[in-house]
Amino acid sequence: MRKRGERIKEERLEFKEGLQKEFLEQNKRASGLTWKELADVVNVSEYTVRYDWRNEHSTIPLSCAKAILACSGFKSWREIERNWLNKVLPKNWGQKLVGELNKKRIRVPQKSEELAELFGAILGDGHLERKILSITGNCEEKAHHDYLSAQIEKLFGLKSVERKMKQSKAIQLMVNSTELIRFLLENSFVLGNKIKNKESLPRWIFEKDEYACGALRGLLDTDGGIYQKQKNYKRAIIEFQTESPYIRADIYKMLRKLGFNPSKSDVNVRVQEQKEVRRFMSLVGCANPKNIMRYKYFIETGAIPLKEKIWAEIAGMQVDKPFKAAVV
Repeated sequence: MRKRGERIKEERLEFKEGLQKEFLEQNKRASGLTWKELADVVNVSEYTVRYDWRNEHSTIPLSCAKAILACSGFKSWREIERNWLNKVLPKNWGQKLVGELNKKRIRVPQKSEELAELFGAILGDGHLERKILSITGNCEEKAHHDYLSAQIEKLFGLKSVERKMKQSKAIQLMVNSTELIRFLLENSFVLGNKIKNKESLPRWIFEKDEYACGALRGLLDTDGGIYQKQKNYKRAIIEFQTESPYIRADIYKMLRKLGFNPSKSDVNVRVQEQKEVRRFMSLVGCANPKNIMRYKYFIETGAIPLKEKIWAEIAGMQVDKPFKAAVV
């Protein structure tokens, strides 16, 4: 029996223009199945059915089309053959041989705190297109991008490319890999606008405390930071800033799972009690030099400096592993 992810070596269907998408959508409606359930019928990923086949980026194997049609019965197979198809293609056709030879194979990582941290960073500053993952940040925080680049290579075996955005201080870390995008889509990420498309973390992140710690660290270093509670008061806060209610809900849930008592609003989630701030920095920690240095200054002086005042120290840092403070 073919395992999911293995190449399907059989005849494939060349639909008339636009009709492959119509075929899948009509079957989904008639069967009452979700995209995930439809994919499970033919033992392929939801991404394959919903994006590759539906957008006509690749052809559908004959047996898969017949199995999908059997779920709904909205047309007879004879009618599909007569009116919907250009032709049936021979075995081994349609996988685009050159593309297969040049495709960047990824190392599929196991669930881990490191993977959860990368997921948190992608949820914070990442953006997915059909072939490219990009993570955008400030050029003054290049060391954190270097850290993320090393994580991507360690976890997936993929090299990243960094580029400076024109007429701004932004930099982008970019990875070109359809297989990486496929993996991320199968782990709750979405293409395009993360707020509009209700992006959130995969549910496995909530299985273990260490996964929640990793995801929170990735989110803190991209969509959050360490700030002074009030000017002239020796109080710090951990703050996550996001306009997405789905991401805010995930952050709040993870903090509660770890025993914190966060506050939340329509734009942020905060850890404010000073004992909890110290516990957060010892349990979760951070990997962005900006956050590392600001917390160290807070411990030493009771004040949190602006990033500009410690820029030289930030720029000179290299981070190989997350910083976790000693319990104070």
